[in-house]
Amino acid sequence: MEQVNQQEYVIAVVGAGPRGTSFLERLLAQVQRSSPGQRRPLRVNVFDPAPHGPGKVWHPEQSPLYLMNTPASYPTAAPAGQTQEKLPASSCSLSFMDYCRANALNEDAATYPARAAYGTYLAWLSKEASAHLRGRGVTVDHISAEVTQLSRRSNGYLLTAAGRDYRADAVILALGHLEAEQGSGPSHLAAQAERLGLHYQGPAIPTDVDYERFGAGEKVLVRGMGLNFFDLMIQVTAGRGGRFRHDPEAPPGHRLSYTASGREPQLIAGSRRGTPYRAKTTAPGFVPEGIKLRHLTEEAVQRLVDAHGELDFTEHLWPLIQQDVTTTYAQFGGAGEFDAQSFARPFTERHWSSPEEYQQSMIEWLEHDAATAAAGAGSPEKMAVNALHAARLIIKRLVTERLIRPESRLRDVEGWFEALVEGLTSGPPLQRMEELAALARAGIVEFLGPEPVYGVDSTQRAFIADSAVVQGARYAAEHMIEAMMPPNRITEAISPLVRGLLQQGLAVPAVMEAGGQSHVHKGFEVTEQPHRLLHSDGTSGQIYALGLQLSSAQWGTAIAAEAGGDPQTTARTLDDADAAALAVLQQAGGED
Repeated sequence: MEQVNQQEYVIAVVGAGPRGTSFLERLLAQVQRSSPGQRRPLRVNVFDPAPHGPGKVWHPEQSPLYLMNTPASYPTAAPAGQTQEKLPASSCSLSFMDYCRANALNEDAATYPARAAYGTYLAWLSKEASAHLRGRGVTVDHISAEVTQLSRRSNGYLLTAAGRDYRADAVILALGHLEAEQGSGPSHLAAQAERLGLHYQGPAIPTDVDYERFGAGEKVLVRGMGLNFFDLMIQVTAGRGGRFRHDPEAPPGHRLSYTASGREPQLIAGSRRGTPYRAKTTAPGFVPEGIKLRHLTEEAVQRLVDAHGELDFTEHLWPLIQQDVTTTYAQFGGAGEFDAQSFARPFTERHWSSPEEYQQSMIEWLEHDAATAAAGAGSPEKMAVNALHAARLIIKRLVTERLIRPESRLRDVEGWFEALVEGLTSGPPLQRMEELAALARAGIVEFLGPEPVYGVDSTQRAFIADSAVVQGARYAAEHMIEAMMPPNRITEAISPLVRGLLQQGLAVPAVMEAGGQSHVHKGFEVTEQPHRLLHSDGTSGQIYALGLQLSSAQWGTAIAAEAGGDPQTTARTLDDADAAALAVLQQAGGED
């Protein structure tokens, strides 16, 4: 057992990535605004085997080829700009861009920085917040170990990490992505692969994947063309000495050509829609200037709430979103109707007579998407998509405020709208789409076709895949990778900490009642903000949750907050951290 002063109020922070770091900075802000004489002495123990600050995802020593999915002007782990009007700053409240400017780092606000660069900022913020807390008399210890057990005691909680026990009065769970059990489909493929000596890579954080397993010239079947796919793509090409040559005189979509190093594998990629996530527009701003929702307005939503109480997404909200999408499309010069669902699945009801014909269709699609992204506000399609993005922010708030019926949230928001909006608005920067087009033209990347089917052929001793709408498209490979993150579902997490919490009844999965049936949701059942875990007996203690495992209370939990964003929407992660910090500080002062 760790020897501590029993008079101390001990806060255990489990997870030292962006959310745990935001909690430290918010605790500092609360400490700096309070009087030490009003509370017990404070001790903060921060646990994580990964680097403290960046965690595993933002490790500063990862490949510099991995890019963030937002421009440098966007992300922050501390309040900045207008956010400070509602969440007062601490003595180290800097956004990523503030940090870059203060340290003379060459990051342009509009460019997409390396994830390693953002990790350096997070490491600085963690170290700085800890130092400033110590300067205020708070004991802060960083422990490079995984918490494997958490149990309740009469005087608080007991945590076990690396064989040692630690006492705590309050616990902050900032767990981030958790390794998960494989579903029935992937686990079947993995079992067959092991039996036949094939290589199967399940869903994982990119920094956990050994891309060196894919040898030069070897075929790799890829399931998923979201953001993890682009990490794979760049690491096995430019990461192996391949060269992209830039021609500034060429039209968008054709500005890069690729010279192979000879060390690349051949990627054969597929997704249900047949295409990757669409590239983000180069028009500046999280929601570009000129995008204004004229139908899904606050006033319109309030009228609906007054009339119906809880809302049905498809009946009440989607028609307004569609009107805003089509109105924006026309506003920026689009001709005819714009259907977001058809735009997301451009190859529906099409057939191809050969794989070669499909590859050409895909190359043309990639080139066109790159061209529309490069056009910025000159692309009616991309501006219409950004109206959809603006609408998503309102839907996020309505979910948080529980103004959408549970059955509609499950059936509509999470059932189809989430996939639609992710594929259209959460894609990579333009650079990645230009690179993919170049790799497709060079034959390094091929595409399977819509709705691909994957399996294992024991006779060939290979993974196989094909698409019913592409005649003759049947591929075999000795490698297969699921290019996606582990599912964010606590009941599937293999974390001994999470499993122990569920087994002891200190945590329960959220359950939603819909259509007369109970549905187990992905995240923890929690109280209103500050979000404490609800126990199996319906009570709550001093275990707070931040981030991904709040998916029952929020929709689309974010890793980073928007610099200058609204704490109720794009800076919600900071608001949650601030609320938890205030709550534990009040507990340390003896307040209820």
